Amino acid sequence: MHDSCIGTYGVAALILSFLLRVGALASLAEPGLVAAALIAAHAGARAVLPLFMLALPRARQDGLAASAGTPPPSRAVIAAMLGLLVLALSLGVGAALLTALLLAAVLGFMAWLAMRQIGGQTGDVLGAVEQTSEIAILLAAAALL
Repeated sequence: MHDSCIGTYGVAALILSFLLRVGALASLAEPGLVAAALIAAHAGARAVLPLFMLALPRARQDGLAASAGTPPPSRAVIAAMLGLLVLALSLGVGAALLTALLLAAVLGFMAWLAMRQIGGQTGDVLGAVEQTSEIAILLAAAALL
């Protein structure tokens, strides 16, 4: 992760990420639905990061995640609640609850993977969590709207 060069797996991940996003947005026929899905995805994916930072220890004592510190639990909960509110306003209450369950599964998987592979979270892991959460929200919006 210290090497800034992108390899074959990085390129494959970028292409898959792009295709999933475009496919999800293309399936939403109306511009209003696309706007709602984008707002939900951007706000929701960022709102879960403080909870993830709280749940996992840092893998290293240096780097971006270490310098960011650990958010206070009350603020992490407030961020998650604000994210859920934006999901509900953008997607509707029922779709927001289903999307929140999907996000919990994504966060659980990413936490398991980060602990198994590198022993905690780093700035790169946080970026991956945000991107996978955003894709999951867009896919849920495409399926539920």
